[in-house]
Amino acid sequence: MLSELPYAIVTAGVALAGLWISNILFDLGVPHYVSRKVGHSAGGTAFLMCGLLLSSSAWPIILATGFTVMLAVARLTEPGTFRGVGGSGREKNTIAEIWFPLVAVPVFAIAWGWLELPLVAVTCLLFMAWGDCITGLVRFKVYGRQVKGIWGSFAMLLVCLAVSGAFMSPFWIGAVASGVAVLTEWAAGDVGLLRWADDNWAIPVTSLATTLVLGRVTGLL
Repeated sequence: MLSELPYAIVTAGVALAGLWISNILFDLGVPHYVSRKVGHSAGGTAFLMCGLLLSSSAWPIILATGFTVMLAVARLTEPGTFRGVGGSGREKNTIAEIWFPLVAVPVFAIAWGWLELPLVAVTCLLFMAWGDCITGLVRFKVYGRQVKGIWGSFAMLLVCLAVSGAFMSPFWIGAVASGVAVLTEWAAGDVGLLRWADDNWAIPVTSLATTLVLGRVTGLL
C-alpha cells in the first residue's frame, strides 16, 4: 500500500488544483454554477486516476474521506476557503461540495472493495463528475443561466455513454445506467423537481444501483 503513496499524492494534487482554479475563476467573476464545474472535472480526473493507478480501494476510500473531512471543516470554520465550488460562494445553503467526495466512499467500498469492480465504481462517479460538469457548461452556453434544459441533458448523456463505452462491460448495462444518471440529474439539484436530493450523491447512487441490479439479474457482473 505504501508503494502507491506517490500515486495517491498526485491524485490528491489534481483534486486540489481543481479546487484552487475554481476559486480563481469565481474571484474573477465567473458564475458559481460554472466555476464549480472545474472542481467537478478535476474530481472526475482524480476518480479516474484512482481506478487506473491504484490496486485496491484502500487509497481511494482514504482520499475521498480526507477530502470530505477537509471540505466539511472548511464549511464550518472558513466558508470562503473553497468558495469556487461551495461554501460562501454558493447562494443556496447546500453542502453539495461535501457530497461530492462523500458519496465516493460507499461507491468505492461497495463496487470496488466488496464486489471487486473498480471500473464500475469509477464509471458511476464519472457520470456525476464529468456528466454533470458538461451539462452545466452546455446549459450556461445555451441558456445563460442555471436551468434544466434538453441540450444540457443530451450532452450529459453523450458523455455518460462515452464513459460507459470505455469502462463498462457489457456496454448496454452502462448505457441503461447512463440514462438513469441523466434522469436523476434532471430531477435532482438546486433547480430540479427533487431539490432535497443533491445530484452529487443521487447520480452515483442511482446509477450504481441500476448497474448492480442489472448485473445481478443477468449474471453478467
